[in-house]
Order: sequence, then C-alpha cells, then structure tokens
Amino acid sequence: MIAEFVAFISRLPNALALAGLFLVAGFLVTRLAFRENPIARFLCQIASFGGFTAMLLATGVLPSEPTPREGPVYASIVISAFKIVWWLAASWLFAGFFRAVLVFKRQPRDTRFLQDLFVGVIYAAAGLAIVANVFDMPVGGLLAASGVVAIVLGLALQSTLGDVFSGIVLNLAKPYHPGDWIILDGGTEGCVVETDWRATHILTPDNDLAIIPNSVIAKAKLINASQPMRAHGLTILIRLEPTVAPSGGRAALQAALLSCNRILRTPAPTVVVRSLDAVAMEYEIQFFVSNVEQGPDAQTELFDLVFRHCASAGIRLAPPSGSPAPLAPRAARADASDMPRRLLDHLPIFAPLSEEERIQLAPKMKRRSHKAGDVLVKQGSVAQALFILTSGVLVAIQSHGAAEEEAMRLAPGDSFGEAGLLAGAATMFTIRALTKATVYEIAKLDLAPILEERPAIAAELGEILARRVAVGKARLEQFADHDKPDENLATRLGQRVKDLFGLV
Repeated sequence: MIAEFVAFISRLPNALALAGLFLVAGFLVTRLAFRENPIARFLCQIASFGGFTAMLLATGVLPSEPTPREGPVYASIVISAFKIVWWLAASWLFAGFFRAVLVFKRQPRDTRFLQDLFVGVIYAAAGLAIVANVFDMPVGGLLAASGVVAIVLGLALQSTLGDVFSGIVLNLAKPYHPGDWIILDGGTEGCVVETDWRATHILTPDNDLAIIPNSVIAKAKLINASQPMRAHGLTILIRLEPTVAPSGGRAALQAALLSCNRILRTPAPTVVVRSLDAVAMEYEIQFFVSNVEQGPDAQTELFDLVFRHCASAGIRLAPPSGSPAPLAPRAARADASDMPRRLLDHLPIFAPLSEEERIQLAPKMKRRSHKAGDVLVKQGSVAQALFILTSGVLVAIQSHGAAEEEAMRLAPGDSFGEAGLLAGAATMFTIRALTKATVYEIAKLDLAPILEERPAIAAELGEILARRVAVGKARLEQFADHDKPDENLATRLGQRVKDLFGLV
C-alpha cells in the first residue's frame, strides 16, 4: 500500500504541486520579509492565495464540494487535505485583510482585542465550513454537541467568561482608549496601557502597573479625564481673613491665576466666593491643565502664588473651618516705606546678607509703579539694575521676527534683569506689565559692594539666570524643562559674574 501511495504522489498533477508551492512560498515570504508591514503582507497573501486557488481549480478540485469517496483512500485524503488547507488559507487571507484595514485607519493598538475576536470568529467559521464541505457532515449535530460542552465550560469558567464578555463590551463601547487617563470609583486611577481578553492594564501615578479585571471596570463608575478633550479641570478652596472686601480677596486670587505658568488660559480659570462670615471668606478656584498628569505640579505652583499675592496685598489666610483656636492678633500692615527691607528679609537670594548689610542696602532700592501694558525691559537691551516684583503680574515675551511668544509669567517675589546686571549680556525677553505692578530696582553700582563681600549671592543669581536661559532655549526648540537647569551653565554664569565684578 505504501508503494501505491508513493506512485500516487508521483502522478499528482503538476498544478497541485504548484498549488502547494504557491502556499508555502507565500507563507514564508509574509513571515520573513513582511513581518512588520501588514499592508505588504496582505498583498503577498492575496498573490499566494490567488495562485493556490487557480492551481486547485485547474485540477478540478472544488473546495466547496465534498470529497468523492470513489478511488483509493489515500487519494481522498490528499484531496481533502488540499481543501482543508484552502479553507484555512482563506481564513488567513480574511484575517490579513482585517488587520490591513485597521492599519489604514491608524488604530491597530486600540483594536487589538477586536482583532483577536474577529480572527477567532473567522477560523471558527472556516472549521465549520471544512466539516460541512469537505467531510460532508451535518453541522447542526456538531453545533448541538458543542452547545452542551459550552454550557459545562460556562458554568466552570463563569468568572473568566465574565471578564471576556465584559472586555468585548468595553471594546465595542470604547469608554476609553490606550493612553487615556481614567479614574475608577474604587480610587484607582492612571493611564490605560492595554486592554486584553481578561483585564485592563493601567499605569498608576506611582508608576505601578494595575491589572483590573474587565468585569470590575464594566460595573464601576468610571471617569475618563482625557475625553472629550485632554484638558483636565481642578478645583481648590482658599480661606482668607475678612479684613478686606470680597472683591479685594478675589482680585488677589485672580492675580495668582494670571501669574501661574502651568495652567491653561482657555477654558478661563474662575474665582467664586463660596461663603462669608466673621471668621473667613471662602473662595472656590477652578482652573484647567493640559492633561491630568500636570495637575499636582500646577496645584503646587498655584498654592505658592496664592500665598505670595495675598502677602503682597496684605491679606492673611484664615484658619480651617471649625477650628477651635482663636484668631491671632493681627499685626498692623507694614508701611510702604518698609517694603525694601521686607524684600531683603524674605527673598532667598539675599539670605546671606547680614542685618547691617540689609539696613545699608534698603534705602538704595528705588520703587517704580507701572500700569498694564508698560514695557519694563526690552528684548536685546542690557539691564543695569536688578528688578524685584512686589505686586501685580508681569509677562516675559520672546520675539521671533514679527511673531511673539509668551515664555513665562512673573509673580511677586520674582526678579529679572540678572543677565545685564551680572553678565553684561542682553536680555532674552521683553518684560511687560500684564496688570498694574510695583517693582523695586537695585542698581548695579549699589549691588557691587555686596557681591564683593558675599560671593554666594552671585552663585544664586547665576542659577536663576541659568533657568531663564534654559527657558529661552526651550522656547526656541519647542521643548521646555523648567525644573532642571543646566548645572554647567549655572556654574559658568556664576564664574562670569565673579569675573565681571572682580570677585575672587
């Protein structure tokens, strides 16, 4: 019988041999040459399947007709094998078409789960077609038997199947996509990495991977912080002492929002008075950030600015609601003539100064008032003084030809003019008053004796200048990292300050 089988194989039509060759060549080429290119792989699949089908039809083998029982058994086996391969190759082609369409739509990652589901349905349908068309067996009986098996498996795998069907629902409804930031009612939040058959993978703010079963997410209350837009809103409450009119406290908080660099200007932030009593005025501040990941940094910056603007306006924070502690006696607001001394006491860059040095420097500081729209320093000019903002909001603008771009905003306590004062260099920004502002100036001649005695101040101002230079370069390169100035640049600038002032 073996000899007869060998003789049969040797008598196979050349068309069938070419059919097998087409299929094998197509499989190898798609796997080796076009493994990372779904479109080219699909085109190769079409060519391979077309050649395979043409050779089968040339020998009279019809995959949709049952294999005849006449003749040797091994002949029926070979013909049936070719038909089975044809059905599997057709499934292979349809699966390749589905994946190529997803690539054209630019969403292969978002629909990975649906890809697997659709491909599984295709191969299951091919299996039923093989049973019906190749082996000429009734499909109804097979489906009935498989239904019984499915019931038994369903009872044994309720939890797993619940996750699978929940995954199907989530992929069809698409309440989130990979890359979206979601918040679950259980407290879990993070960025969606992937959704598979059983679970959704979430990268938490702690940089841990949380794997949440799909059935849990399907039942949970879910907030998608990235839809319908990636901008995310935050709300904070501020309590101020009722020593000024509510409009005065609101103006200070609006100035804090105006000077914040990390929040969005559109949608516009808002300040609303929530309550007023003899103990406190409570304000609700709502603002937006470009994405939810930036929320903590923006909130931290805003709290700092609220403190600085309220201190500038002479407004103190109120104690927490329900606090049993009585209010501390309020000190009288300092006179404007005492402002230079307070600046020297509270600004970190002047911390190395002794009490006597501050007393000597304070009278030399000059107070300047500016209205909204005034230009304090022009880009390209060399400043001859150190400017310290005590109230209001300033904006630093960088010009690129005819176009202007906002680089940063300055709040009370911020300084500028370091480039010209310390290094004799032209400033990279135009400083303009965004609101009514008050600025104190320290002339270069007045600061020189201090720097000679306190070189640490030169190093501190060098670091500030390095941050400003980094911001300017970042705006040009469209990439900003405000929190990590170039340490080598800060050192070089500090040394240049020492050289300029003749410091050792």
